[in-house]
Amino acid sequence: MRRHRFVTPTWLALWAGLAALVAGVTIWATAPSASFGWFAYAPLAGAVFDPVTHSWQQVVGPLVAVAGAVVAAFAAGRLSVRRR
Repeated sequence: MRRHRFVTPTWLALWAGLAALVAGVTIWATAPSASFGWFAYAPLAGAVFDPVTHSWQQVVGPLVAVAGAVVAAFAAGRLSVRRR
């Protein structure tokens, strides 16, 4: 029985990690920019108004990209020390 070289779980993890990395970057890059306007200006009020207007793509994209990078890095490290 012949075992295929690129069908091991480590290779599958590497390709899945790279796919998640690309998907995360794509989701984050295509996220719509924040659309808000400053409707009031109070320079002497002493309070800072910092609106947090993130779309789901701006939150999920980097998370998926980082998770994919971590999985791909672990798989690449495991493949780099494997015997032939």
